[in-house]
Amino acid sequence: MRELIYRAVEDFYKLVIGDVLIGYHFEKFRDPEVLEHHLERLTTFWEMQLTGETTATIDKPFHLIFTHLQLRIHPGELGRWIMLFHQTLDKFQRDLDHPNIKLMNDLWKDRIALFEERFRSHPQMFRKD
Repeated sequence: MRELIYRAVEDFYKLVIGDVLIGYHFEKFRDPEVLEHHLERLTTFWEMQLTGETTATIDKPFHLIFTHLQLRIHPGELGRWIMLFHQTLDKFQRDLDHPNIKLMNDLWKDRIALFEERFRSHPQMFRKD
């Protein structure tokens, strides 16, 4: 399962790094070493979200809201992130012949919806301008 999660996260980052609307938030991940470390960490995060456990060693805790609070995103950027993540998962499901992929994607989208609720419940995450 971890390999599938890694591939989906990697595909998502390939998409968002170059995105015209939110790509600027991902500039530091243009460095392959920075990106690789981040992909491993995100794979661990999503593995925990989707399976309830991880096969990786966690070097520091995940602080989802605090980490993203520092970005001060525009409200529409959250919607763009969600749309691109769904697009990545839908393409992944179409292109990959794996018995667990639909179940994984459905669970993943449920988790994304939960995170969207959490983000929107913290209005200080968003820019006012």
